[in-house]
Amino acid sequence: MARLLLFRNLFFSLWDSVVDGVVDMAAHKTRSVLQMVGIILGVGSVVATFGLIDSGRRQGQEFWEKTGGIKKMLVRDQDARELKQNAQQKKSKGLTYDDALTIRAQATTLELVEPTMERNELVKAPGFEKRLDVFGATPSYEHMYDFHPAEGRFITQEDLVRSSKVIVLGSKRREQIFGGRPAIGQLVSIGQDRYTVVGVMARKEFYFNKASGNALDWMNGMMYVPVTSMLTRMIGDRENQKVSYINVQVRDVKDMEKATAEVKTILRRAHGGVEDFTVFNRAAFMEQMDQQGKIYDVTFLVCGTISLLVGGIVIMNILLASFNERVREVGTRKALGATGLNILAQFLVESVVVTIAGGLLGLGLGVAFTRAMATLMQQPVVTTAQNLVLGLGFAVVIGIFFGFYPAIRAARLNPIEALRYE
Repeated sequence: MARLLLFRNLFFSLWDSVVDGVVDMAAHKTRSVLQMVGIILGVGSVVATFGLIDSGRRQGQEFWEKTGGIKKMLVRDQDARELKQNAQQKKSKGLTYDDALTIRAQATTLELVEPTMERNELVKAPGFEKRLDVFGATPSYEHMYDFHPAEGRFITQEDLVRSSKVIVLGSKRREQIFGGRPAIGQLVSIGQDRYTVVGVMARKEFYFNKASGNALDWMNGMMYVPVTSMLTRMIGDRENQKVSYINVQVRDVKDMEKATAEVKTILRRAHGGVEDFTVFNRAAFMEQMDQQGKIYDVTFLVCGTISLLVGGIVIMNILLASFNERVREVGTRKALGATGLNILAQFLVESVVVTIAGGLLGLGLGVAFTRAMATLMQQPVVTTAQNLVLGLGFAVVIGIFFGFYPAIRAARLNPIEALRYE
C-alpha cells in the first residue's frame, strides 16, 4: 500500500511538472517556435531524402521483376578484349545450343534454361518488306521473361521437335507489319521460308517517370521463331549453332551462388576447361546495389542528423537562457517542496515536447516536399511508416539529449543561492 501511495504521488508530481512545462511553452510561443525550426528542417530532410531513395530502389526492383526477377542469370560469351586467348581457347566456339541442352540436363539447381539466338533477316509480308532482328527461342522464354501472348500462343515443345515454321510477334512488330489487320494465321516470309503467325505477345510497359519512354518497348518489337527452326532453316548448318546468350533461372534465390558455380563447372567441362564466358548474377548485382544504396542512406542520414543537432543546440541554448531567467522561480519552487526530479521533469518535458511538435511538423514538411519532388520528377515516390518513425525517433532522441544538461542544472540548483540570484 505504501509503495502504491508513493508511486501515485510520484506520478502526480511528474504530471504537474509536465503541465508546467507545457504551460511555460504556451506562454513563450516565439521561443518555442525558434526551438522547433531546426527540428522541423532536420526531420523534413530525413523523411524527404529517404522517400526519394526508397522510390528509386523500389522502381529498380520492379523493373527487374518485369523481365524475370532476381532468380534469373545471364550467361554470355566473354568479351574478346577481356579474354587472353591461348591456342586451346581459340578453338572454342563460344556458347552453343548444345551448351544450353547440357546445362538443362546436368544442372540440379535450375528451373528454366533458355538459349536465345539472334539474326538479322529480310522480313516480307503483303505491303511490308524490311530487314529486322529475328530471335530463336524455346518455350521457356515465355516464363523466363514473364512475357505472355495476348493472342494465340507461344512456341511449344512440339515446334522445337519439328523445327516448325511458326512465328510469334511482339505487339509493336505486329502493328508495324499488319497494321489493323488480323495477324494470327497470316504468313510472314523470312529468307526463303514462310512462317505462320501463331501468337502476338501482350504489350510490355514500364516507365521510370511520366517524362521517360517505355523502358520495355524493346520487348514489344521482338519476333520469335523456334530456335531449332533458326538452326536448320535460317543458318542451315547444325554445326554452326552459336547462341547469342543463355538465360537460366534458379529454383530458389537462396541457391544463386551454388547455381552460379554449377553453371560455370558444366560449361568449363563442355569447353575443355576454357572459361570463355561470363555469368551475370542478378541477385548478386542487386545485393551490390543495396550496399551502395546503404552508403547513400548513411550519407543522407548524417546530413539530416546534422540539421537535427543544430536544432538540438538551439534548444539547449534557449533552455539555458530560460533557466537563467527563471533561477528565482526554480529556487522558490524548490523551497516550497519541489524535488530535483520535479524540476528535471519540467525542463526535460519542455525539450521533448518541443522536439515532438517540431518532429510532427517536420514529418508534414517532409511528406509535402516528397510529393512536390514526385510531381516535379514525374515519378511515384513512396513515404513509408518506417521512415516517418525514424525521423520522429531521431527528433525525440535529440530533444532528450540536448535537454538533459539544462534540466540537470535546474534540478541541482541550491534554493538558497537561487533566491539570492539577481
